[in-house]
Amino acid sequence: MPEARWTHVDDVEPTTFDDRRSADLIGTDAIPTTSGFNVGVAWYTAEEFGEPQVHDDQEAVYVVSGEGELRVDDEVIPLRPGTAVYVPPGSRHGARRTTAEPVVVVYTHGAI
Repeated sequence: MPEARWTHVDDVEPTTFDDRRSADLIGTDAIPTTSGFNVGVAWYTAEEFGEPQVHDDQEAVYVVSGEGELRVDDEVIPLRPGTAVYVPPGSRHGARRTTAEPVVVVYTHGAI
């Protein structure tokens, strides 16, 4: 049986994109998982939607702080703390902030 592993967001170097920074926390080389499952945190800093992301797996997003919008295909979903969104596999999606503060989300991916 695998042992429990942990990390802290301050111990992970985020990847920077035009619209956000994101840090994979679990499902990495340091903390591998099965079936492509991962957990991370992202900070959406752009005022405009960036290049859409598309994944073969499913994703869930939970808003921790900030306000903004998440575009999933042609639907725009308002984001505020406590909002959770399911993003189906193959959906074009991206987020943006609508206030001065970044939108901070916890995300998870998993195989279907």
